[in-house]
Amino acid sequence: MNHGSLWTRWRAGVSWMWVAPPFESYLRDRDQTAIMNLETRDRFHAKQGRSTARVELRSDRPDSRGPLAVYLKRHYQLSTRERMLALFDPAGPHTPAAAERRNLERATALGVPVPEVVAAGGRTGPHGRLESFLMIAELRSSSALNEILPTLVTHMGKSRFDKLKRALARELARITATLHSAGMFHSDLYLCHFFLERAGEGDPSDRPRLALIDLHRAVEPRSGRFWRRWKDLGQLLYSTHEVACVGDRDRLRFLVHYRRMTGIRGVRFLAMMVQFRAARYEAHNQKRLRTAASAAPAHGLSTSAPSAAGGS
Repeated sequence: MNHGSLWTRWRAGVSWMWVAPPFESYLRDRDQTAIMNLETRDRFHAKQGRSTARVELRSDRPDSRGPLAVYLKRHYQLSTRERMLALFDPAGPHTPAAAERRNLERATALGVPVPEVVAAGGRTGPHGRLESFLMIAELRSSSALNEILPTLVTHMGKSRFDKLKRALARELARITATLHSAGMFHSDLYLCHFFLERAGEGDPSDRPRLALIDLHRAVEPRSGRFWRRWKDLGQLLYSTHEVACVGDRDRLRFLVHYRRMTGIRGVRFLAMMVQFRAARYEAHNQKRLRTAASAAPAHGLSTSAPSAAGGS
């Protein structure tokens, strides 16, 4: 990709776009500008200068298998630090799209199942402006773990469901331990970011098909890894509290697998710090709910607030 000279980036601006070879026929007639301006309301969500939406793309090849469903993440307002870094180092991972693409590729190389990257792009300049986008393939026939578990427990027998939970605890531990052992930390490790494939959901296997999403905040720090570990595990623990079918035995089973897979020592201290972090997230969430409830009457809104279990 040609990012132009520093003067060109500052004076006129330079656009760039990368498309994974298997998906080139779906994006042959679209450039970076067209994708940043694409209008879609399917599962559209926008806040703080960024948006996420579902888009169906069609290939120009007659032998294609039909539309390709992707999630499009766009970033319109980035920080001064990100804009300056991208200006002087345009090939670096200084946009959320570039950073998440790098993290997804890194996780794939480690053997962690993640969504496939379809395309990424952005524009640097003029005059220090910066925007970016990332397209990832939709995980078909999959649901967030915190949403699908309560539905499975209603139509699976207890022994089959317990077997599934044992397998899930092992696979959750494997994915988390793989990242942590490589020095990579998700930073948003909630149950809602683990997706379980629904195909054959009534037949628990030794390794359920899980995938991990939303790696835009993932980091590989040179120091403070113990704190990052506590944060990831604390988030995961906190996100299980409002899923009624997840119990203490399931949480302990995860910890046993995680400890064995990482070889970490001082498991009692680890458990204490993880519980401390989870309690902090719970206290923060309760404070947020109280603030929302107290502000609601002044705006004519209901005093009830949605559950934040598993939220990022």
